[in-house]
Amino acid sequence: MRGLLALSQGIDRALEAAARATGWLFLVLIGLIFFDVVTRKAGFQLPLFGSTRLQELEWHVHAVLFMGWIGYCYVRNVHVRIDVFIAGLSPRAQAWLEIAGIFLFAVPYCLVTIHYSYDFFLTSFLQNESSDAPNGLAYRWIIKFFLFVALVGVLLSVISVFLRKLVFLMGPADLAREAQGPTSRHQ
Repeated sequence: MRGLLALSQGIDRALEAAARATGWLFLVLIGLIFFDVVTRKAGFQLPLFGSTRLQELEWHVHAVLFMGWIGYCYVRNVHVRIDVFIAGLSPRAQAWLEIAGIFLFAVPYCLVTIHYSYDFFLTSFLQNESSDAPNGLAYRWIIKFFLFVALVGVLLSVISVFLRKLVFLMGPADLAREAQGPTSRHQ
């Protein structure tokens, strides 16, 4: 059981590192939006880097920022959920419900979307897809690659939560407390 918990914690650390690294893109995004707004209002644009490219770059950076955090949000239990269904349940019942949700919904969803997002990325890469706009960004496959990576991150987070819930339900008391840890809303 200690090994399962250690694996879960390792996955959590990797997802946290990815989230922290992509978190710096928030500052980049602020700078891009500021620059785009100021240059449009002033009527000034850099050669070969007009408003269309800036706006596309803004949504690319925003998407990578979001996708870098999505897996980490699940392991920290700060994702959107409807707590009305679990509010009156004991922590053990909540853990069993989480495991059921993982197997019925999360894992199948992740496996299907990872498969299709890889195809989505690969097709874009092989075609060297670029923006539909004549003056838009090239290399559209880069953002599609981040979609694939984000979905792999979600699957890793699902595995991590499953391992933690398994240790909580089946492990000794000291490990069960550690497995429930600070990432759980309902302690």
